Amino acid sequence: MRMRDRQLAPDEYEAMLDENFVGTLSLSDGDSPYAVQLEYVYHQGAIYMATYMEGRKVDCLNRNNRAVFTVFEDRHTHRDMIKRKVRCRSLMAEGYVETIHIKEVTNHKGAVIPFRILKFTIEKRGSWQCNRKRCSLTAGNDNKKIVRGWVEEARQANKGE
Repeated sequence: MRMRDRQLAPDEYEAMLDENFVGTLSLSDGDSPYAVQLEYVYHQGAIYMATYMEGRKVDCLNRNNRAVFTVFEDRHTHRDMIKRKVRCRSLMAEGYVETIHIKEVTNHKGAVIPFRILKFTIEKRGSWQCNRKRCSLTAGNDNKKIVRGWVEEARQANKGE
């Protein structure tokens, strides 16, 4: 089955963005990749997040505002997927991030903390869902055990080089 045959329909894509609230923002400063999980809100076709004024993600954005945002769901945390025979699914959005506002918030100790309100503008969309009964990567029931065995096999094979 080809990837395009397993893509989410546009309304499923929109619903998945709207129903979830944590995603992974992937950035690069030009030298190193960086990915961080953030709470977000999907509103009027864009993704909005809040962050502190300084930090690695801000450093990355100052050098390169291009980004990928990913949301993932699996049948263990979304039980309704079992009824639909979907093992897991994800969506990816490519675009750019910009600071649209600085908001000062008073915390529980009375300190005023400034936050950046970020807008992720979606330029390109992608998605994937697994409808297979079994994962083709590992046909057994204990996927972790199987993959660990493969890693050990690779380690042993590379010892002789």
